[in-house]
Amino acid sequence: MFENIFWIFIALLGFGLLITVHEAGHCLAAKRGGVQVNEFWIGMGPKLVSHKFGETTYCLCLLPIGGACVMEGEDADSENPRAFGNASRWTRFCVLIAGVCMNFLLGLVILLCATVQVKQVATPVIGAFYDGFTQEGEDGLMVGDRILSIDGYHVFTGSDVSEALRRGAADGKFDFVLRRDGRRVRIDGLALPNDVDLGEGRKGYGLSLAVETLTPLTRLRYGALLAVNDARLVWHSLGDLVTGAVGVDQLSGPVGVVAVTAQTARRGFTPFWLLMAFISINLGVMNLLPIPGLDGGRLLFLIVETVRRKPLDARVEGYVNLAGLAALFALILYVTGQDVMRLFF
Repeated sequence: MFENIFWIFIALLGFGLLITVHEAGHCLAAKRGGVQVNEFWIGMGPKLVSHKFGETTYCLCLLPIGGACVMEGEDADSENPRAFGNASRWTRFCVLIAGVCMNFLLGLVILLCATVQVKQVATPVIGAFYDGFTQEGEDGLMVGDRILSIDGYHVFTGSDVSEALRRGAADGKFDFVLRRDGRRVRIDGLALPNDVDLGEGRKGYGLSLAVETLTPLTRLRYGALLAVNDARLVWHSLGDLVTGAVGVDQLSGPVGVVAVTAQTARRGFTPFWLLMAFISINLGVMNLLPIPGLDGGRLLFLIVETVRRKPLDARVEGYVNLAGLAALFALILYVTGQDVMRLFF
């Protein structure tokens, strides 16, 4: 029991770190832009320690599950010339986007640190074929081909090839875009049966990818590509949700995220931080959605204000943001209920 509590606490700390970094991005950008920051919280709930430095009160709270950056005039009219609502549009844009940028940057840094022991990685370049592969040749695939996309799914790393084939056509025919001898080659309707003997009782498509030894420069590129893949996975998941391929009952809320994170932490340092990187990038993508109450919703209002060339009614914006937050909290309550049901039943 105490071991479970320990891993849950570690998961909460990790999740709280991601949110705190997000809010720190808002805070730093606001101060840089001359916006008055009244309070900055690390954690949530009852205050354990608080101290005022300059105009900002910094608080350490009991629950390690987040943070907050409270700016003057953020959600209401204010006569203070340094209020958020009175700042220039460019300053407000920078403040709003800073939290998302921090989540993406943190995700990239975590990926680079978590994969520091990885010496070699598979590339999307065909290195060889297994015996039984039948589509080798000018009209098919050749050794040395760099796979650029499969069925429109852009391929950046070796692992993307497997994901693209998994997501591909159900009839086993794929549209490939390749880089061959410096030329861009397109091959449509290439039949690839998933039954080539890979040895040890395994079956697959019969492709063997080339391996690349990482240098400091290619490691940075590899980490950036992993971050792009994490963001793309979140985006595809949202698409599956919109199209109905994934039901709302399959979503996870805070309870589910903490439970999965705690289970992953048990497996070791690297899996835990890889998941933290994914969640950090997930937070960045989700906050960019044009949903009232999120950073993306506020950015949308800012764009509308720029097009109209005059400020929006603060009360209208406040009501819309409040409605958006209410809807989000309702969704969180629903998925949290689903999480609890899954945990106990």
